[in-house]
Amino acid sequence: MKTRITELLGIEYPVVQGAMARIADGGLAGAVSEAGGLGIIACGGARPEWIREQVARARALTSKPIGINVMLMDPRAGEVAELVCELGVEVVTTGAGSPANYMKMWKEAGVKVVPVVASSALAARMERLGADAVVAEG
Repeated sequence: MKTRITELLGIEYPVVQGAMARIADGGLAGAVSEAGGLGIIACGGARPEWIREQVARARALTSKPIGINVMLMDPRAGEVAELVCELGVEVVTTGAGSPANYMKMWKEAGVKVVPVVASSALAARMERLGADAVVAEG
């Protein structure tokens, strides 16, 4: 199946797994990606070591694209943002704030950036900043 989102994210089906806190780990993300969707590891409040473990776990299950969700109000958001690039994660989703401070770094690393937005005004701002897509909520 080909859609704009499957082509953008390099996935087979237009299915993007939610970044559910304490549920969306490397095992779930790897399985979803291997099945043709986009698996996302929820990283809000997570230690960097845990994130590294979960990315490795997902990579053991699939060679297909995976994502990381960065909760921008998390005190470790900057560190997690850098891990996205260091670990070679293909897609980042964001919540609880604006990813403006990290957008350039992610784009230079070839990461697809998909912020979660709660308004059309925020969606337009994310487009101006270079977001590849948005998830509309609310």
